[in-house]
Amino acid sequence: MRYSVDVMASEFVADALTHRVIVCFDRPDRPLVLEYAATRAEAWEFATAAAQVGLTVRVDRRVRKELRQLPCRRLWH
Repeated sequence: MRYSVDVMASEFVADALTHRVIVCFDRPDRPLVLEYAATRAEAWEFATAAAQVGLTVRVDRRVRKELRQLPCRRLWH
């Protein structure tokens, strides 16, 4: 039983929401900025994909508890 607890604990740490993803949409009438919480891997995978389609994305470690998780976050693993 101890082994299964260790496995779950390591999975939890790997999925910790430690990064903030800031997505900026430059609209002429009003800029739109969205912020999300993500794991390190999700944040960088999303930022890479978003940059390829021309979005402005910043990633930092200023996660706040009220941030929503990155939508479809499992796609960015």
